[in-house]
Amino acid sequence: MEHTKELKFRTATDDDAESIANLVNSVYRGEGAKKGWTTEADLLDGIRITIEKVNEIINAPGNVILLALINNKIAGCVHLEKKKSRRCHLGMLSVDVNYQNRKIGRALMDKSEDYAKNVFGSSVMEMKVIGQRRELIDYYLRRGYKITGDKEPFIVNFHFGEPKVKDLYFVYMVKEL
Repeated sequence: MEHTKELKFRTATDDDAESIANLVNSVYRGEGAKKGWTTEADLLDGIRITIEKVNEIINAPGNVILLALINNKIAGCVHLEKKKSRRCHLGMLSVDVNYQNRKIGRALMDKSEDYAKNVFGSSVMEMKVIGQRRELIDYYLRRGYKITGDKEPFIVNFHFGEPKVKDLYFVYMVKEL
């Protein structure tokens, strides 16, 4: 079994866009995603992200997708976006369902927080999580994040899927870096 010490990290390039989209979609949506604990398959239909949207993120100023690699294969990824007021937004944290429970998500979170602090100069990491995803919220609470109390309605758009349940919403979480 691979351990986090075998992980290598790098930033994504356009050549990685298809693999990233496939990974993110496999982790969050569809029947295959139900093997992992981070699935949204019971809440949303459709794809989570397109290859075009991944390319847009990769090429947008102040954005980076960090990759976790095992034997040069993408095992996980996370999107970071530099914001105003020394904040960094974390999103799209994904770990291949075949590699979950091996502390890769934790390693990606640690790398993200270091990157945000040391490269972007951020002092706060922020994220939004679907409010109905209690197990995910609990994971972030254990990692030192706090719920801000701010909520945002889930707005359907072309690359984020179609809700299967009513009244989906996001909660905001932050952590001081």
